[in-house]
Amino acid sequence: MTPSDLLDLTTIQNLVELDDGGYGLLSEMIDIFRDDTPRRIQDILGAAAQGKADELSRAAHALKGGAGALGAKALGSLAADLEFLGRRGSAEAGPDLYHRLETCFQESLAALEAYVKAHQGK
Repeated sequence: MTPSDLLDLTTIQNLVELDDGGYGLLSEMIDIFRDDTPRRIQDILGAAAQGKADELSRAAHALKGGAGALGAKALGSLAADLEFLGRRGSAEAGPDLYHRLETCFQESLAALEAYVKAHQGK
């Protein structure tokens, strides 16, 4: 996926503007995203493996919120799909769920870090 597929640049720019044009807030949020997202992914995987649709919905909602606040739109979209699945009463997310979540997370994280690196010194 390209950075524009992965990221909502308007959200990211809004975070930079909140920091008076600095990248400290964005960098801090990326650190939290890096540290927190693997646990959220594990919560989703556990709920899916146990067939617990309500837990899947809650865990996916949490991931969606964190991803959305940072502008990680592809991961947020995937999480929204999982949340909807759980709300419909299903936890059947497919055998490749781990791969889809982990790949999207790692690509989003790399795109966010590249964005900060490319714009921070300007």
